[in-house]
Amino acid sequence: MSPRAIAFCVAVVAVLGIVVLVDRLLRPTLRQLLDEITALPAATEFYLRSFLVVICLIAFATVIGSAHNELKPESHFMEYVWSIASDLQGVLQGIFGVLLGYVAIITILMAALRRRQP
Repeated sequence: MSPRAIAFCVAVVAVLGIVVLVDRLLRPTLRQLLDEITALPAATEFYLRSFLVVICLIAFATVIGSAHNELKPESHFMEYVWSIASDLQGVLQGIFGVLLGYVAIITILMAALRRRQP
């Protein structure tokens, strides 16, 4: 297996770990919030699944579009480490953007649905 393939596999495994960690940390409280706001189990499942799908798509799109192919076969080990770190930086920035957008959507949803409830 070439060093580029190993770097790609390490980045994919790290991104998978990050996605699972973010999902496991946010899912319970997000489920409670959505259950309280919407009172519709289908809406809660929709928002939770869409959250996970968007995070996965952002994270894996960043890794697939990585610059591992720009590294030469004679590159040193630390160049591969920095390449993986660069990928993880892009993934974390993407997830941060998704979280900001999701918080905005949930805030609008809360404001709109709270007015209707007595």
